[in-house]
Amino acid sequence: MAKKYFRPVLSKAKKLRRKQPVVAVGDVVGRVLDTPGLRQRLLHEDIFRQWRKVVGGGLIDKCQPTRIKRHILYIDVKSSSWAHQLIYLQEEIINRVNELAGVTLIAAIHCRAVKAGRLKTVSGSVEKGEKLQFGSLVSEAEEFSWRKQTETLVKDHELVEILCRMRCHCEVRQRLVERS
Repeated sequence: MAKKYFRPVLSKAKKLRRKQPVVAVGDVVGRVLDTPGLRQRLLHEDIFRQWRKVVGGGLIDKCQPTRIKRHILYIDVKSSSWAHQLIYLQEEIINRVNELAGVTLIAAIHCRAVKAGRLKTVSGSVEKGEKLQFGSLVSEAEEFSWRKQTETLVKDHELVEILCRMRCHCEVRQRLVERS
């Protein structure tokens, strides 16, 4: 006796989906990134990750960026005296941030003194080739290994950059949640 094979009955919607052309992931991600809010948010996250480059090793334990809103960079500072000192460094910090961003991202700085427990301290010891970023949450070595993994799977350079930034952002958020 011959076996009968039943062909599943597809709805109209499923039939139409099968006829639609395949869309490349790079096109979808590119369209999503073209939204102004997300592009701005990624720029802000880049600045927060590279805060050590902006202020240097001497100030990294004294101040941390909290947000950027309406071209104003809000910084939490260890004490009011450090907030006053940052006023003198304001132009230099603005220039460094805008240079790293590649666009005019901030025009002013607002410093706020916070209690000692609210400001996260960054460990001072940094091993060679292990440059810390964004409050020692993601190291440059980790980011480099993620980039190499992604490059083996994806050939588009821009897409690799986007995916690495998104992974770094997700990892930072996850580690912040674990710490609190």
